[in-house]
Amino acid sequence: MSVVRRLVTGAKALARDPVERRAYVSRAKFLLHGTEGVQAWSLEYRSALTGRFAVPAERLAPEPPQTLYCPDDCKAHSPLGHHYDPRFTYRMPNTVASTASGATLACGTPEPPFFVRESISWPFESVVAHGLELPEANQATSRIRRPAAVFPTTTNYYHWLIEDLPTALRAHEAVPTASLLAYAPGITDRHRLVAESLGVSLEPSPLTVSLDEQILAGRGADSFFPHPDDVVRLRSLGQRLTEGDQLSSGAEKIYVSRRYSRRPLAQEEALEGLLTERGFRVVHLEREPWLRQIELFSVARLVVAPHGAGLANLAFSPPGVRVVELTVGYMFNRCFEWLCHVGGHDYSPVEADSVPLTAHELADRVDSTLT
Repeated sequence: MSVVRRLVTGAKALARDPVERRAYVSRAKFLLHGTEGVQAWSLEYRSALTGRFAVPAERLAPEPPQTLYCPDDCKAHSPLGHHYDPRFTYRMPNTVASTASGATLACGTPEPPFFVRESISWPFESVVAHGLELPEANQATSRIRRPAAVFPTTTNYYHWLIEDLPTALRAHEAVPTASLLAYAPGITDRHRLVAESLGVSLEPSPLTVSLDEQILAGRGADSFFPHPDDVVRLRSLGQRLTEGDQLSSGAEKIYVSRRYSRRPLAQEEALEGLLTERGFRVVHLEREPWLRQIELFSVARLVVAPHGAGLANLAFSPPGVRVVELTVGYMFNRCFEWLCHVGGHDYSPVEADSVPLTAHELADRVDSTLT
């Protein structure tokens, strides 16, 4: 994307999207002031401390540590593994939280409020640098006295689906009576559908709230490494959301096009035609409602797609789907490969932009990968 186009895209986001606007403000604050004076602590790091440094946090729903590796026959031919630290859902008194990002301050100790590292899956420095909303205790404009959990309104679909949505599901598992708080301007139909399926109240909220009792689903440093337990939760959620729907309208072979996105493949329209001739149904997820996206991935047994957030919907696919990712160097990330590993899918990468390729050459590469 050119510099001019990036500036135009950023200006439009600032004008139209209050969540993005807050992110830009947060970035500016970081650039101006850095992280000086902002304390960040892990609840687990401080779990055995007493006296002044004890943190009043009850640990619920423990999940044990585990280490996973990609299989020996991984078609990427490159080792990949990840260690998941133990996770807990915490019942915490006296907190301040951002209803956009879920970032939380612990305010119930004699020391100044500090940022709870388990409230965000990104490293603290990345939280600030990427403009994720960090609350400030004196900015809380509403006080919630009943048990509640934050249901983040992150605009990036991958991070919302794979990292943020599971926190709402885990909080509900631990305390089913807790309500869900979400930043009012960022609430989508997805939030409403999830809350309805859980049978809980979804409460539009101001950006920064004070909570007497927060149900906080603690996260590890697992960004881009979907947690196996969360994939199980998402698959179960997808089944509940589409229960009773006619899934036969889907297709076993789909190509997830990015033609109408900001980062389409070169000659993607021609590629769509070639794959249609080979029996694929071309889908444009940005034009499909969320339930329809879940249905498409619930039925498909072969998914071909360029690297993009739409592939996060593989979390809704039953095990055994064959996945071909058209990798792009400027956005190279192995998150979808890992999602396939933990989801029980057969993953193959195809380089789509390492050398100039015609649509015919790229379609032939897909064919050779599938044979």
